[in-house]
Amino acid sequence: MTRPGEKASTSPVLIPRAVAQPVHGSPAAKARRLRPVTERVLARLPGPRERWVAIWALVPWLNAGANLLLDTGARSAVWEQSRALVLLNYAALSLAIVVTLWGTERLARRMEELRATTSNVLEGNGSEPFRELNSVVGPFVASAATAVAFALSALVADGWTAAILRGATWFVLGIALLTFLWTYGVLQLGLDRLGRGQLRPDVARLDPTLGVQPFGGVAFTGLWMLLAWLVPVLLTGLPDIVGVAIGLFVLGGALATFFLPLLRIHRRMVEVKASELAVARELYAQAYEPVRTARTLEALDRQARLLGAADALEKRARAIHEWPLDEGTVARVITIATSVVAVIVARLILHSFGL
Repeated sequence: MTRPGEKASTSPVLIPRAVAQPVHGSPAAKARRLRPVTERVLARLPGPRERWVAIWALVPWLNAGANLLLDTGARSAVWEQSRALVLLNYAALSLAIVVTLWGTERLARRMEELRATTSNVLEGNGSEPFRELNSVVGPFVASAATAVAFALSALVADGWTAAILRGATWFVLGIALLTFLWTYGVLQLGLDRLGRGQLRPDVARLDPTLGVQPFGGVAFTGLWMLLAWLVPVLLTGLPDIVGVAIGLFVLGGALATFFLPLLRIHRRMVEVKASELAVARELYAQAYEPVRTARTLEALDRQARLLGAADALEKRARAIHEWPLDEGTVARVITIATSVVAVIVARLILHSFGL
């Protein structure tokens, strides 16, 4: 309120920083959302999302039907193989579409949650560790390149009709499959970037996992999703030794991409644990010094509380984890790797019997 005779102030009102920040749901906040290509495509299609996922999953079967109707050269080439293996390959491709569409959305959501909480445990990390996820160019270019490669091979072998059909089919399939691979790659790159930040020193006093266990959790989610769809597609779509070799290569590559991005975080956790252990041991040495000098029970009794506290600090420091993974996650990784190897060996044995 102005006093009599004073002019009302016309200076702009300063908005507090907290108020000036965009709220959740505003255009600025939405612009920062992680939205992979497949999520943008599904959002633009009319009707329920589930219906379009089912239609997308039927694309391999629609391709098979079109080859039969148009009597392309690909028809005879496909059905010269074991019919059971061909049907399994189509089923594996359909499963891959469902897993990748669902998995891409889930990984993007997990990355958003991770990005929102990293400032609580890390210092000096990038503000947008998963920024490439919103790229449209990467997945589309990769899908187009895949479609052209399949179309050219069909053109040489079976003519224009088969080339157009195969190219169009693999462009549609590639959008789903390669968007997931793009998302998986962005996840690993983002985890590596986050590992460059320093862990907050106060976190060690509150949580023995140092607050980074979600990093290992989202990495494991990406790993099992990748192997769940990629290994069946490779083993049913590639012949005998070639499929086995590529399956083993994929398994090795998946495990490498699972552990390597976590190495930086592992090093940070080891550094924090070593620092906390050094502090605990120094305090223990200070508490024990009077006992060592006097060498009497009275001195030990006087220092008992301090020695107990120092010992508790050391035990707490020793309990700090060195990897952002719990024992259950490690056991699940071993189980998945063993299961994939078993499936690969079974495929090789069945092929030796002509199945």
